[in-house]
Parts: sequence; C-alpha cells; structure tokens
Amino acid sequence: MLRLVNLVLKFVAHRRLRSFLTTLGIAIGVALVVSLVSINQGMLSYVEESFEGIGSDLVTIMPDLGPGMASTSFSEEEKKAIDRLYFVKEIQGMDGAMLEVQIRGEEFTTFIIGIEEDFMKLFGGMENFEVERGRGFVSGDTRKVVIGYLIAEDYNIGSGSQITIEGETYRVIGVMSQVGNSGDDSQIYMLLDDFWDLTGRDSTYMMFYAKVIEPKVEEIEETLERLRGREDFTVTTMENLLETVNSVLGVLTAVFIAVASISILVGAVGVANTMYMAVIERTREIGVMKAVGASERDILIIFLLESGFLSLIGGFAGMLLGFALSSLLSVGAAQAGFTGLKPVVGTDLIVSTALVSFLVGVVSGVFPARQASRLQPVDALSYE
Repeated sequence: MLRLVNLVLKFVAHRRLRSFLTTLGIAIGVALVVSLVSINQGMLSYVEESFEGIGSDLVTIMPDLGPGMASTSFSEEEKKAIDRLYFVKEIQGMDGAMLEVQIRGEEFTTFIIGIEEDFMKLFGGMENFEVERGRGFVSGDTRKVVIGYLIAEDYNIGSGSQITIEGETYRVIGVMSQVGNSGDDSQIYMLLDDFWDLTGRDSTYMMFYAKVIEPKVEEIEETLERLRGREDFTVTTMENLLETVNSVLGVLTAVFIAVASISILVGAVGVANTMYMAVIERTREIGVMKAVGASERDILIIFLLESGFLSLIGGFAGMLLGFALSSLLSVGAAQAGFTGLKPVVGTDLIVSTALVSFLVGVVSGVFPARQASRLQPVDALSYE
C-alpha cells in the first residue's frame, strides 16, 4: 500500500498546474464552509458565555410589540402582583427610551435605561454586565448615571465626568464592562425615579426581571392576564431563551453548509473531470502496469487515492483560507463595534472537514477509477 501511495503522490506532483486548478474548486467550497461554520460557532459561544452565570432561576417578562413596533408597558400594580407570588424571590423593573445626549459639545441619540438600585445584582454572575470602573447605584443617588463602555472610550470620560441628557445634567459614577456590541456598549443607565422625572412617565416599566425559586411561567402569565385582561406579553426563562437562540443558530449553520456544499459539489465535478483526463493520458501506462502484474484492484486503488488526495489537498487549502476569511470577518465586526464575534475552530471541524474532503474526492473518482481498472492490457498498450 505504501508503494501505491508514493506512486499516487508522484502523479499528483507531476501535473502541478492541473492539480492546483482541480483542488481550487474544492478549496473554495471548504473555505466557505469553514468560515461560515466557525463564525456561527463563535456566535453560539458568545451567546452561551453571555448567559453563563445567570442561572435558570431568572425570568424575563416583557410586553409584546404592537402595531408599528410599539410596545405596551407594565404598571406598579402588576409588579407588586408578581412579587406576591410565593415562588418569586425578587423582581426588578426597568424602563427605557431613546434620548438626546450631549457630551463635550457633541450631541447624539442613544438608549437611556432607568433601573432600580438593585437591578444589576440580578446579573451578578454575568461578567459582561457589571460596573468595571467606578461604582454602581446605591440608595439616595440622584442625577447620577453609569455609562456604557463605548461612550467612556469614545469621549474619554469616566467617574466624576458630567453629561447632559435632554438638557439635564448628570454626573457619571461608573462605567460598564464591555459587552461586545455597539448597541449595548453605548447605553446609559440611571435610577428609575430620575428616568421618570426626565421623561415625564408615571411609574411605568418596559420590562421585568424576576428571580424565582421555580420558573413557573404559567402562574406568572395567569396573574398578568387577570390584571391586564389580555395576553399581550411574553414570559421567558433564560434556559428557554438560550434554547431559542441555539435553535436559530443551528438552522443558520444548516443553511450555511447547504449553500457552501454547492461549491464543493462543483469542485467534485472538477475532480471527476481531471481523473477522466488522467485515465485517457495514462492508458498506455495502465497497460504496462497490468502487463507486469498489477491487478484491477491495484489500478482502482491508485486512481481512488489520487482523486482522494487531490480533494484532500484542496480541503486543507480551503481550511486555511476559511480560517483567514473568518478572522477578517471578525476584525470587520470588531471595527463595526461588535467585538463578541470571534470565530471558533474546534478539532471536530478540522477533522470532519478533512474527512469530507477526502471522501468527496474518492467518490468523484469512482467511475474514472473503474474505467481505468477494467482496461484490457492489449487494448491499453496499443492505445495511441
């Protein structure tokens, strides 16, 4: 077998240009698969890390979006009703709106979130949702804010700085840790009372987060539906939310692979064409090998190994190209403010890609190899 492998490698090396062009088709398809799958795996890893430490005892309660993408709000009465449920340990509310901000003479619009003073304690195990510099809110704080990581970086401000929101001045007391996307990293947090005073709202909540002993979603839904008279809200556990995200990313992975497989199929046709050409060019060589004792099995193995190696070389080249492409996509995403998108290349992806590449080549070479193995020595030697 080792002798046959050495012979195959000589055949591949002898026709460098043709081998290169043949493997190129496979390489492009593999590069698409590797880059898309590694980016998708990176997204999945980012989501799992974001949820890590929160636990399954956190429930999110938010209103459904209405016509025109507007949503209703919750009331103080509804918050108290949920808090009275025996399995609810703690409930924290938040409200938010897009407001005008002015920092050092520059004006921009960003999302301002009003939270209760203990709101961030609900996410104590979530590394990218904590105050990185300065401090969080304490009882008695007024006209104070905690700013997102990007705002602190872009405007070179931190604890002690002052900013203006809708014409009102607030003092920065802390900077949030980096989340990894520009939206979250550009938010500004203030206490709910300050937010309601600023916006003129009267004890309304955009969303609730509840720590529970048991995630009894149905009982929360029944309580809210009884008070609201309709089911215009969604109650979700962190586990359900993670499952939903994983399901969506799983579908995206399947779509990515399906699209990229078309390129691999085109590459496989190229391998088959090259092998048919090789059979024609080596007809006399095949006759000589059979005349000196080579069996049909030997000829079959030689051509199958050659097509497999051609495809495998393309697979490895495609992996390198795919890694480079996914890294470039990651850099581009970071430039756009989404630093959480980092490709993940696992051993399983490398092994499976190499195996699939080799098998695609072998399958592509089956018919040319059979044609070569069935040539009669007399006919092959007399072929012009």
